[in-house]
Amino acid sequence: MIKKIIIILIAFVGFAMQSSLITAFAETEVSEEDIQKAEQAYKTGISLTRTKAYDNAIKAFQQAFQYNPNMTDALYNIASIYVAQQKYDEAYNTYVKIIAINPHDYDSILQAAKISYNRKNYALAMKYLKYIPDDYEYYYIVQQLYKDAKEMFDQQVTKIERSKVSTANVNKKVLIDKFNSPAGMVVDTEGNIYVASYSDNAIIKVSKNKEKSIYVQDSLLDGPVGLAIDKYDNIYVANYDANNILKISRGGSVSVFMDKISSPYFLYIKDDVLFISEQGNDVVVTYNLSSGK
Repeated sequence: MIKKIIIILIAFVGFAMQSSLITAFAETEVSEEDIQKAEQAYKTGISLTRTKAYDNAIKAFQQAFQYNPNMTDALYNIASIYVAQQKYDEAYNTYVKIIAINPHDYDSILQAAKISYNRKNYALAMKYLKYIPDDYEYYYIVQQLYKDAKEMFDQQVTKIERSKVSTANVNKKVLIDKFNSPAGMVVDTEGNIYVASYSDNAIIKVSKNKEKSIYVQDSLLDGPVGLAIDKYDNIYVANYDANNILKISRGGSVSVFMDKISSPYFLYIKDDVLFISEQGNDVVVTYNLSSGK
């Protein structure tokens, strides 16, 4: 496969040369004639990029990809141009397309994480970075970005929680300490508090006597963020990294309640209606707990 070109103008991206690709993904069969046409269109895209004719360069790279759907380098250069033009939505969508074709394209995963970070979607950035192995050539960048994203995510959650505390109670805000990435929180009918621990993949219970214990730490939990609780004390979990909603019964049993919810974040229940903010699709989903619709 033709390697990605280094686009000098794109300092923001950091690098455009891809490390060795893992080609274990299923490739589309392409005729020799189309492969040659794709390579020619790709070279045209390179030349146009060097002369800063970016719109025409994008068209050339798109044509190269049409001839050869395995040529994800063409898509990568399109995404790089979009970044240079500050068209971050287009760039992000292109990186996602590359990852769908080749889940081992760690350069694209890293770039998707960078854009997510700059959008202040720190949880999504961390989700991407978790997929990159430690033998990746630029893993030192991955480590630093993950560290920064986790720090910003923790601050983001803390800021949200602090906004709920009145000035009069500011000196009494610490209920119990030593949580690891605390996120969503609910209270049951008996006054027990439940806190989602994103990093530990657990739900922590704080009793009325302020005794802290692990309520649930199940293999189904994968990046729990938002929590909601119904009138029967069933807890619903926005399972961010697993793209689903879990239900924890009052007895503590865990099950998948809703699937295929892309990056669920906050949950809220009113009048038996569960509201879900679905970050992956930028929508709010509703589900009637009484009627099941």
